[in-house]
Amino acid sequence: MTTGNKTPHPLMVVFYVLLILGAVAVVVFFGYRLNHADQLRVRQANGYCPTGTRAQVREGIEIPGHTVILVDTSNRISEEDGARAFARIEEWTRDTLRAPFLQKLSIYGLPESEHEAPRQSGRSWCIPKQGEMADVLYENPRVVEIEFATFLNRLRGVLDELRDREEADVSPIVETMASLVERNEDIDSFLLVSDMLQNSSLWSEYSGETAVPLEGMGECGRISGPGRVRDVFLFYIDRNIAVQSNDWPTDRWRTCLEGIRTRTIN
Repeated sequence: MTTGNKTPHPLMVVFYVLLILGAVAVVVFFGYRLNHADQLRVRQANGYCPTGTRAQVREGIEIPGHTVILVDTSNRISEEDGARAFARIEEWTRDTLRAPFLQKLSIYGLPESEHEAPRQSGRSWCIPKQGEMADVLYENPRVVEIEFATFLNRLRGVLDELRDREEADVSPIVETMASLVERNEDIDSFLLVSDMLQNSSLWSEYSGETAVPLEGMGECGRISGPGRVRDVFLFYIDRNIAVQSNDWPTDRWRTCLEGIRTRTIN
């Protein structure tokens, strides 16, 4: 009787090859995901939003910051103005140059008293990817777009809640912006929904004065100091009253926000 090595069955060969290839694919996939996650730097204070990769930081590439949407609740915002404001805010969030992926986004309403600290409405978000930005290696573009739409719906819900708030006797816009910048060193932009009729003991647009009071300039300096806010976007609510200018920024606001890029999104 003769003996010899048995030839492996072809199906077994195919099975082992597929098994090895599958194991390699799993290792590569999880290695990529772990490396991707490891490279994202997360804010230490009130975190959750990554601020860029190590390579971006090392090379000095501009990374996402923190935008505050500040809703002027001192006067009631009509349903029509609210809908128009949200439509422009949605356009803003879809503009990846102004609102990049992973930009931190928080929403505040004006305090009802000029001596009250501003309170955040809802949670902060990291602006998510849009469907067209999905990495098709491990993301479904349709699912990514659904997640973005969910983010927008939650954002609109918070804005509608603020729009329905009771009116207040004061409109401390400058004080609120200055307080927020002081409390959040990562704020690099504001998106205001407002008539910009500042009205507090600091200064009032209803007084007829055209210059920023000395005390007001101190608050303005807290907003526009070096390395702080770069952009102020405004959805300008027209109240159709004589004291309100047809153009923005007015000379007074231009002085207050000196060095900051200002633009309307109406």
